Amino acid sequence: MTNSALILRPATRDDLGFLQSLLPRFVAFGLPPGQSEGAVMAGATQHLLAALAAPQQGSALLIAWVEDEAGDPAPRRAGFLRLDTERPLFGPPYAYLADLALAEWAEGYGLGQLLLVEAERWARGQGLGQIQLHVFATNARARKLYAAAGYSEAALTLVKVLKR
Repeated sequence: MTNSALILRPATRDDLGFLQSLLPRFVAFGLPPGQSEGAVMAGATQHLLAALAAPQQGSALLIAWVEDEAGDPAPRRAGFLRLDTERPLFGPPYAYLADLALAEWAEGYGLGQLLLVEAERWARGQGLGQIQLHVFATNARARKLYAAAGYSEAALTLVKVLKR
């Protein structure tokens, strides 16, 4: 992939199978207490279906393709990025990085970093001065990616699972 280019384009209904194939990546690292794989997968599916069915102003669902600059006739989907604009009760609107996922074969080539650069470009294009995201504490790989890109912790959620 050293002579490859990353291409981003808006997702279409034709991408649904690919998007769904990446959903297990959201639970592959082991979830924190109180989270269930089924609930995470169902929620992610619901949000992706809604983003595909009715794209909203101030939102983006982008598919990342890798194309070989040497002329590989078969570029392939490498991942996706979903962004929204949040308008909090207090403070200015901000970009919310809702989802970022790469196919397993696409890891380790810097594509995650390139998607974060695209998220910043998108946010600036929307006139937004900040990007926020949520990441499970157990997702060490994602946390490392975000830290390397300059993201810092702004809040901490504590959980106690109650016995029934």
